[in-house]
Amino acid sequence: GHVCHWHMKYDYRLREWGQHYDPLECARMCNHIGGVCSLTHKPVSKKKGNVFYDVKTSYIRNDGTLFDGEEVVRIEKGIRLFETAKSMTICEQVEKRCREHIYNLVKDRYHVEILLYKWKVEVLNIRAEQREGRDLLQDLQDIREGIEVVHASDKQKAQKEEKKMRKQQSQEKRIARLEKKLIDTGYYNLEDYSLDKIHADKWLGEERIQELEGMRQEKIKEEREKPVQLSLFDL
Repeated sequence: GHVCHWHMKYDYRLREWGQHYDPLECARMCNHIGGVCSLTHKPVSKKKGNVFYDVKTSYIRNDGTLFDGEEVVRIEKGIRLFETAKSMTICEQVEKRCREHIYNLVKDRYHVEILLYKWKVEVLNIRAEQREGRDLLQDLQDIREGIEVVHASDKQKAQKEEKKMRKQQSQEKRIARLEKKLIDTGYYNLEDYSLDKIHADKWLGEERIQELEGMRQEKIKEEREKPVQLSLFDL
């Protein structure tokens, strides 16, 4: 006898309202975390977590190498369904009622591999947890059986580190170009409020700017004191 407006839908054909419970809608819209669910009148836990699952892929190599015809099996473990943590109450309902959604999600993700390369893709071990749990003994067993084991959290961490490194290297190149320009042109010859001057103040600081200005003056001095070579035609 209870209703929740997030689950109410109007059927224009039948001209009547109907209610269809979808925990995924709760994950997107529920504002009763720590309170009472409008639909079930049961507590909605403050404890947060996620829905995790594993994906097992297998295919036969066909690359013309010595390993041609060999089966390659890989399991990616601990994939998160939601980008951010949700109430454990909602996660538990998603685990029970939304398995088909997860299967379709994975099927769409590997659509090309399944259709063109005949990959076999399986969804394993769907579970609701507060944090990712790891079964090290199972990982070792899988590795002994020749299965490549990858954890999604490790993969994401490596991607973040790689992105951070690329960003740092790019910033170092920009700073090097700016410092060269300050040595050639001079900080005090830059136009006020120019992008180069703003970046110099932000990235280098007063002490480094003075060092570069000293290097510039030394370069100018060396150019002035450089001996001039005369040719016979100058005599």
